[in-house]
Amino acid sequence: MPSKQELGERIKRCRLDRKLTLKEVELKAKVSATHVSEIERGMTSPTVGALAKIAKALDTEPSYFLHSDAYPAVSVVRKENRRVFAYEDWGARIGCLSRGISRAQMSCLEVELDPGLTHTPEPLSHTGEELIHILRGVVEIHIGSERHLLKEGDCIHFKSGEPHTIKNIGDGPSRVLWVASPPFNL
Repeated sequence: MPSKQELGERIKRCRLDRKLTLKEVELKAKVSATHVSEIERGMTSPTVGALAKIAKALDTEPSYFLHSDAYPAVSVVRKENRRVFAYEDWGARIGCLSRGISRAQMSCLEVELDPGLTHTPEPLSHTGEELIHILRGVVEIHIGSERHLLKEGDCIHFKSGEPHTIKNIGDGPSRVLWVASPPFNL
């Protein structure tokens, strides 16, 4: 039986593979987009009825989300097949470097930030740890009350329980490799 987080990721991956928005799933499944989002983020578990409705809306059997082998043992993602999420409100593009493996303990993302912008509107704080390697540009990372200036080739590793933000302070787009454990649920 998958964890809440793994179940949510399976549902989200299935929805994205079918190029459906949360609102479209809401309309098809008659389950609120807010509830589907909470399920996808591992914040709550769906009832059997809600899971059946979501599965039907995604043209999938509910058992697909519950099998322990729904994720492969190996994930290969070619550059041209990478899922990229654009967050225009805060000038970020996030590319998923893996679709996940069974019982994954980390996620790996490539994040590009426009000049002067942060990766989230508000500081994040969650359990786990993160490692950020600067591939291009100059970024400022705040972790709690500490400020860290990082340039191309620099790397930072930290516990993510402290509120943290990353801001591009360079003249051009910055690009970072971002590894997180437990995995992000995009």
